[in-house]
Amino acid sequence: MKDEPMKAEDEATYYWLIKDELIKAEDEVIISRYLKRMIVNGDSWPDHFIVDVDVFNTNPDVEFYSPSTRFLIVKTRTEACGRTDGCESGCWRIIGRDKLIKSKETGKILGFKKILKFCKKTKPREYKRSWVMEEYRVTNNLNSKQDHVICKIRFLFEAEISFLLAKHFSYLSTRSPLPANQLLPAYGVCFFDTEAECAFYLQTIINYDGNTWPSYVTNNVYRLHPLTLVDPQDDKFREFGTCIFANRTKACGKTDECDGGGYWTIVEGHRGIKSKTGEILGYSRVFQLSENEEPINVCEGEDVNETAWIIEEYRLDEKKKKDKVLCVIKKILIPLSPR
Repeated sequence: MKDEPMKAEDEATYYWLIKDELIKAEDEVIISRYLKRMIVNGDSWPDHFIVDVDVFNTNPDVEFYSPSTRFLIVKTRTEACGRTDGCESGCWRIIGRDKLIKSKETGKILGFKKILKFCKKTKPREYKRSWVMEEYRVTNNLNSKQDHVICKIRFLFEAEISFLLAKHFSYLSTRSPLPANQLLPAYGVCFFDTEAECAFYLQTIINYDGNTWPSYVTNNVYRLHPLTLVDPQDDKFREFGTCIFANRTKACGKTDECDGGGYWTIVEGHRGIKSKTGEILGYSRVFQLSENEEPINVCEGEDVNETAWIIEEYRLDEKKKKDKVLCVIKKILIPLSPR
């Protein structure tokens, strides 16, 4: 009896499971389960999540959607040198040369991986994120011409890139991933219970022991315009905000002027955050960016919303951990009263 064809809805579910596996997969799985099978067995997967595109000669800002991880099957272009042909806006450069990918069970070499970064010809003054490509290829005995490789392309914070390179150069393919509450990039959280949300941020600070204190973008949070720190078009940022870790706070109600204009002012003073037993664990404050703009003229009776940049600042009680501050940058809507 022949196998019955898969129903359309089952097929769609199956393909989305493959996509989810690919995003979370380790290097060994990407090479052995996908690239090797494609080259040796001729297997293929739907093009709605694996795209055949001339990625090395296109602008990733135009080609890809930043919040989404993209897997592409392309012809290899990085064997001979450290940079690709590129496009008008920039080119891909190798920042992590070939790393051996081995089977955990047998120790056999499965293939190789290199890391590339898209370098723009003119680097804009903006948030610290870049396009990064992880290129996978099998061994020459399986594919002597190296016709195709699989590329994993993501839009990453600088700290994510540093972590990726550290793992790449360590050659520890079995290294344990970071705990969930330390994953990069550090987006905020959104709980229905405000106290639980505050406690989560304080616990995040507590989880970093000793001097291990990440700085995903900068410690100088209060001297920079938020556009240099975050991507306002990032869906996750708009929903959760972005966490920046700092080694100092501001004691007064108004900060120095930010690079790019404006200054932060305290709009909500210290609020104690208590544990379940009633003990004060730490404090929170809220800053808002004043950008010295002309007020908006509003007609009488008209409802208008204005956006504002805020920083939700969290710190522990000074007796527990001094100079460890977690700032959550957000852009929120503020209703304006008719003038």
